[in-house]
Amino acid sequence: MPESLLWINKDTGSTVLSRSSRAETKQIRKHVQHERQVRAKAEAAARPAPTSDKSPRKRRPKDRPSPEQQVAAVGQPELRLDTNVPARRLEHQRSIFSGMSPTYTSPISPSSRLLQAVSTFPGLEPEEVRSLVFFCHRTAPEWSGWRDAAFWNRLILQACHLNRSILHGVVALGALHESSEADGESDERSDLQRLALHQSSKASRMAYETAMSDITTLISCVIFICLQNLQDSRTAYQLLKSGHSLITDIDARLASGELVLSDSEKTVLNNLLRPIIERLRMRFCSIVDIPSALTLSAAINRSKTEHRLALPEIPYCFGNLLEGRNKLEEILDWGQENIDSSLSHCEPREQVQALLSNWIAALDDTPVTKLERYEALITSKKLLRAAALVASILYDTLGTSEECHYDRHVDKFAEIIELYHDAIGNPAKSPRTTSFGIDSGVIDTLAFVAGRCRDPIIRRSAIALLAQTNRHEGDLQGGTGSTIMQTLMELEEEGLNVTEAIDVPESRRLRIWEDHQYWQTGEIRILFVKCPYDPSLGAEVKTASVYLPLNFSRAAKEKAAPGIRAGLPNVRYGRGFGAFLEEDTQTYHQITLSSFFMPVPRL
Repeated sequence: MPESLLWINKDTGSTVLSRSSRAETKQIRKHVQHERQVRAKAEAAARPAPTSDKSPRKRRPKDRPSPEQQVAAVGQPELRLDTNVPARRLEHQRSIFSGMSPTYTSPISPSSRLLQAVSTFPGLEPEEVRSLVFFCHRTAPEWSGWRDAAFWNRLILQACHLNRSILHGVVALGALHESSEADGESDERSDLQRLALHQSSKASRMAYETAMSDITTLISCVIFICLQNLQDSRTAYQLLKSGHSLITDIDARLASGELVLSDSEKTVLNNLLRPIIERLRMRFCSIVDIPSALTLSAAINRSKTEHRLALPEIPYCFGNLLEGRNKLEEILDWGQENIDSSLSHCEPREQVQALLSNWIAALDDTPVTKLERYEALITSKKLLRAAALVASILYDTLGTSEECHYDRHVDKFAEIIELYHDAIGNPAKSPRTTSFGIDSGVIDTLAFVAGRCRDPIIRRSAIALLAQTNRHEGDLQGGTGSTIMQTLMELEEEGLNVTEAIDVPESRRLRIWEDHQYWQTGEIRILFVKCPYDPSLGAEVKTASVYLPLNFSRAAKEKAAPGIRAGLPNVRYGRGFGAFLEEDTQTYHQITLSSFFMPVPRL
């Protein structure tokens, strides 16, 4: 990958100009001077001609400080989601983009400045420019996870300058995102979906016809995984397998000396691409049962003999939400290394609970002011608090063999649902239902509450939120999760009068052992286990099947007709593994858990 791909664009989040060599710094300065000249010409062309109208024009006074300057003036740190993203308020109304033409400019409009930057991409049609602008304004900032903002907001856009396949893939993502928010079956939605399909096909063709470096190929791979997931295509699994295989191959060639990467390429590989691919893979290993995945990961971490993590220190408050999110992850990583799941009472368990309690207090004392970028920060803060409550439940019940232990946390389950109702329960307040972010965890969290909390009101609220929003997070769909959890609840409560959690005895409680999905028929075959929750220990296995509507399953997108006799399941999810069928060989490619990533949603 050319090192020019790593040009650093200075913004309010930057503190270092460059870590490049002297020669590379000259390239950067030359590029910046060129961009300034292009921008100056565009602004000159956009400046309105003199007019005889003597009515005063509304202009921003030159001596009036910006909101960012006001924050700096009073010395108050600005609350930010990610330090890699400029603290500029993003424009959320789709009408802005639908009414925008490639020739529209305004010297004081952030959207026009972005449009001028996008106009430097040669040979784009007006509808392509529109979707590229939408991606920059909406998709990249809103779909970024807590850790991968630099990838979506910076690296991809830099890569677009060097690779047309990536450029058209990004345009397709923007069009798909906007189509997900368009009304019903409107002409606008159809046009955007057709554009996305056309751009996706163009990107695929260019990727096949054009030689690309290993790093650029991995960037393209991540984009296509997201595209295929949003289109409900089974190709995403194959792409994930290919991306992981390419990283393994790169490591082997680096070790043998066959491949040499620059320092900048190694940074992109190790700090951005490798973590994204790994987190996508490990996501499949936690779908069936998050508590079991954490227990397996904790056993793996405790067996390590290398450097152990230090006990995290919790400040009185956080400077920004990203700092709070990272500190939460430190607590979770430390807990995995130190808690022995076979011991119900031990000092590390108590330490983790104390750390989480202090962390929640620090989050509560972290201010959210009116100078923030956009209101979604308040929503993200609520969801971050909910993630800490989930972590508290998970680590207190880590390795438990009794489902009744979850009854001690009914109050925390209730608070989690209350936070989620505030965050996503009002469609008018939170219309976004699609996300491919690595940290997307709304579906995971609501399914955890519905599966582990037996309070009839709380679990029904969780199931209703899954069905109501029908969120789409990568390979997961809220409608599928609500259907599975509804089946679990009905089996457990059958013949019982349940008014509180203790009304469901341990002998009636179930855990999901495996989940088999048949895309051709829309069938999901679920294997439940009763106490002691492991067939090897003599646990009874109960099988149930649910059939999803075509709009919830992949069948319609894959041109499979209902009623086809099911053969092997297309996907199998189990405790600590995920496997997908390779049709050519009729064998499964299995991904086995090696690390656990806490689902921390961010809207």
